[in-house]
Amino acid sequence: MTPIMRCGRWVFSIAAIAVMGLIPAKVLYAADPVLQIRIRAPQSESDVAHSYFRELLALALKKTADEYGPAKVVVTSLNITQNRALSYLNKGDHIDINWTGTNKERETVYRPIRVPLNLGLLGYRMLAISKEKETVFDQISTLAELKKLSACQGAHWPDSDILQEAGFKVIRAVKFESMYEMLLAGRCDYFPRSVAEGYGEVESIAPDQLMAYDRIIIAYRFPMYFFVGKDNAALAVRVKKGLLAALDDGSFLALLKKHPVTSKVFPLSKYKETKVFWIENSYLSEQTPLAQKRYWLKVGE
Repeated sequence: MTPIMRCGRWVFSIAAIAVMGLIPAKVLYAADPVLQIRIRAPQSESDVAHSYFRELLALALKKTADEYGPAKVVVTSLNITQNRALSYLNKGDHIDINWTGTNKERETVYRPIRVPLNLGLLGYRMLAISKEKETVFDQISTLAELKKLSACQGAHWPDSDILQEAGFKVIRAVKFESMYEMLLAGRCDYFPRSVAEGYGEVESIAPDQLMAYDRIIIAYRFPMYFFVGKDNAALAVRVKKGLLAALDDGSFLALLKKHPVTSKVFPLSKYKETKVFWIENSYLSEQTPLAQKRYWLKVGE
């Protein structure tokens, strides 16, 4: 059997034999020296952004291999909701790390790695809409007019609370794919998606019926972080070091610019004529690194 190292702990089904001296320790450790970091599976076929976060995590692990040793990302078969994925982190079961938009509660319960994974672009929300409603949205000139329409959102997403607190009409669904199904069925008017996610999703799901409407953007400070279990400081330190190294050498931004899901955001100057409606996010923790300018890209520049 092959020993597997998970988050700094070796797990051996033949450990007792090794202790007895029947297998040399050098042979045992050489069998599989690669640290395996488990992540959830894509939530659905429309979860096209999954591959970006997987590649970014792999990049962070690669950047720290000289210091910590080799590691690889293992995609499990778990197709689970955002909240359930987070719940596994503190248990140490099934997955070791997850990515999600943050709020104060999540940062209290789990351990956040406070480097925004798409450099702040999560907080710039273009609108996935039916092509049939393009003229309706073209006529919107104020935030008050947009609030008269209904938005599909995740049941447990922090941005659902942000939008609702700001006075938006929010229709919530538990499963990710349900939101696009609701949009296609006309049960909501639009689905706010990050500019780093929406283009790829619309193209993947229903390009003949939907469009990524970016003449209006709802904007708020809203970082997406990697989260690990509360007690898993070792993995958090390694991943943060790797992300910062990738920021320093430009490979982080290079991935963001070239990945099929996020590449359509660039150049950011194309949003100069976009209506950007800023709203408050009162759910950010005091530890949010707002002063770190290199963590935050700005559309329109």
